[in-house]
Amino acid sequence: MTKTRTVAEILAAIGEAFKAHDAKGIAAQFADDGVFVNAVGDLAGDTYTGPTEVRGYFEKVFADTPDVAWVPRAAPIVIGSDQAVTQWCRKATTKTGEVMQWYGVDLYAFRDGMVVKKDTYVKNVTVK
Repeated sequence: MTKTRTVAEILAAIGEAFKAHDAKGIAAQFADDGVFVNAVGDLAGDTYTGPTEVRGYFEKVFADTPDVAWVPRAAPIVIGSDQAVTQWCRKATTKTGEVMQWYGVDLYAFRDGMVVKKDTYVKNVTVK
């Protein structure tokens, strides 16, 4: 019998994968029907479904902004056994030298020890 991971364990694995620029590790936390709803796109956000699409998205992010880093702004807020909120600051330099920075939150939903939804919201920060 496999032990179902806790929300804290899943979030820790995601955090380590982001630090390591490990798109495969991030994607491995998503259920087959799990979705990542990016803050970019139309009002609903661009959506990536399943580990393969999630991995592809983050592989591109890491390739386009090799110095990208997410720094937690607070401890995750775990809501019951199937939801959480994380707060972070993302900073990256584009290949053209533009420095970009955002404050953001992710709203997570979990099922059976896997991410079923990661919905991202951001606020742009002016970098001087």
